[in-house]
Amino acid sequence: MKNLYLIAILTILFSCKNKEVKTEEPKEAPIENTIIEKEEISKEKAAVLIFTVQIAALIKKNTSLSSVEDIKIYEENGLIKYRLGEFKTYQEARDYRKVIIRNYKDAFIQALKNGNPIHITEALNN
Repeated sequence: MKNLYLIAILTILFSCKNKEVKTEEPKEAPIENTIIEKEEISKEKAAVLIFTVQIAALIKKNTSLSSVEDIKIYEENGLIKYRLGEFKTYQEARDYRKVIIRNYKDAFIQALKNGNPIHITEALNN
């Protein structure tokens, strides 16, 4: 009989320990709407417009043009383009072109928006 009482007591003790304790999972914090100022958006998407003077566009690389001081070489549409200078204004690029036109007869002003060539009228209208 003692064994029976001992088994009953142990069964009761163990059954109390095995009770599942439910815990609530923490709820995710609600996402707050954030308002981005228009000024911040425009700063991020502001286009970088520069003017440069292109002196040549060739199918094959030209070693003499590649060695010109401060030359920048671009590959666009299957052509290798050679450009000099980076200017914030069209007038600065125009003044520079006047200086180098003696050595590079076909030099012209090329506008670049975010590094991509655009038509000069589009650049001047912005």
